[in-house]
Amino acid sequence: MQHVSPQEFSPLDRIFNLSGEEYFDLLHPEGTHGQPKVLVKFRDNTYKSFSLNRGQCSLQMHAYLDESCFLTLNRFKDGSKAGSNLVALNALYLDLDYFDTTKWHGKSADLVQAAFTAHLSQAGLPYPSIFTQTGRGLAAIWLITETPNKALSRWQAAMRALVGLSAPFGVDKGAKDTSRLFRIPGSVNEKVNRTVKVSGGTGARHSFDTLADQIFVACGRPKRADLNAKTKPKSSKPKTETDMPAGLTQAQRFSVILDDLEKYRNASGGVINEGYRNKWLHFYATCLTHFKDTNNIGQDIAKMAEIATPGLSIGEVNAIIKQAEEKAKLPYSDKVISDGRYYYKGETIAEALGISSETARSLGLKQVVPQEEKRRRCATAERQRRQQNGAVTRAEYLAKNDISRSQPWLQYGLKRSQYYVRKTAGTLPDLIDD
Repeated sequence: MQHVSPQEFSPLDRIFNLSGEEYFDLLHPEGTHGQPKVLVKFRDNTYKSFSLNRGQCSLQMHAYLDESCFLTLNRFKDGSKAGSNLVALNALYLDLDYFDTTKWHGKSADLVQAAFTAHLSQAGLPYPSIFTQTGRGLAAIWLITETPNKALSRWQAAMRALVGLSAPFGVDKGAKDTSRLFRIPGSVNEKVNRTVKVSGGTGARHSFDTLADQIFVACGRPKRADLNAKTKPKSSKPKTETDMPAGLTQAQRFSVILDDLEKYRNASGGVINEGYRNKWLHFYATCLTHFKDTNNIGQDIAKMAEIATPGLSIGEVNAIIKQAEEKAKLPYSDKVISDGRYYYKGETIAEALGISSETARSLGLKQVVPQEEKRRRCATAERQRRQQNGAVTRAEYLAKNDISRSQPWLQYGLKRSQYYVRKTAGTLPDLIDD
C-alpha cells in the first residue's frame, strides 16, 4: 500500500514530530493550574507515578524516554494520585486501537489517520489539536481552554459521546477517564519496539462548551442552550447524596457500579493496589456481562487488566475473561433471575475491596457503599424528608412541650399571651425568691 505523507492528511496539520518537551509544553503551558502526572513503566514491569512540573520536564524528560513513559492529559493537585483532587480539565481524547478492527487491521497509521480525519469532517467535528501514532494505534487529542472540575459531569458526557462516534476505528471504550495517560512522543512502545511520534494536528485549543455542543449535535443531541431552554423548573427539594434514579434496571445498576469502580481506580492513581487487583477485575468483568453489547468483552477486560491490574498473571486474567464470556452468552434480562450471572450487592463489593464509609463519601460512590454508610445515608434522607414535611427536631419538641407543662407565665401572674409578648420585648419583671 502506498504511503500517505503527512501533507496529504489535511491542510489543518501544523505540527509534526514534537519532542517530549515540546509535547509537554503544548499540553500543559506555563501559567496553568495543577500538575500532570507521569507514569514510567520499567523493563522489569514495575511502575513509578509522580507529578511533573515544567522545570523537571526540561531536566529529566530525556531520562524518562529511555523507558515506556506516559503523561496525563488533565491536571491534578500536586502530590495527589491521578483521578483524585482533579484541578483542571485540559483535553478530550480518543485512543484508537484500529488494529483490532477487521476493516483497518494491517493498514498503515497514516492511512487510518487520513480516514479518521474524513470521518470527523463528515460528522461536523473539528480537527484534533494533536494526532499521535503510538506504535500500534492512534491517539486523537482536542485541547480545551482550562476548565474547572465542576464541569466534570458534562466533560464525561462529551467523552462518552465522542467514544461512541468513533466506534468504527476500534476506539478503546475504557479510555475516557480523567486520569488517562497517553504515551509521550519520543518514547518507545515496548510491545512493538516502535517510537511514538506526533503525526499532525492544529495545535489549537477549543472552548469546552463549544466543542461539547459540536459533539452532542453530531450525536443528534441538543446543544446546552437548547437543553436549558426546554428544562422545566425543578422542585425546590434539595438534592442529597443519596439521590438516585428510581427503579433502576440491572443493566443501569451495574452501569453505576462500573462508574464507582472507575472512581475507586482513579483514586488509586489509575492502578489498583496489590491484594485487590483480582477482585476488582472480576467485579469490572461482571459489570460488562450485564450490558447488551458484549461482542468485545474479552478484549475490553484484557485492555483494562493491562492498565488497572498490572502484575496479575496471564492465567488469572484469562480465567476472569473466560468466565465473563460464558456469563455474557446467557439469556439477557433486566431482572434478577437465576440465569447464572453474578448479581452482587454494592455493600458486598465495598467489603471485598476494603472501601470504608469515609472513602465512599469522599469519592461520591453511589452503589459500592458499605452497609454502615448505606444506613447513614438512609437516616439522613429520612430526616430531610421529615423536616420538609414540617416535622420538628426532638430538642425543639421537648422544649416546646416542657414550657406547656411548666407554665412559667403563672410565676409572673400573667396570662400566657401576655407572658410571650413581654418576654419578646424583654419587659418581664424580676422574680423574687421567698
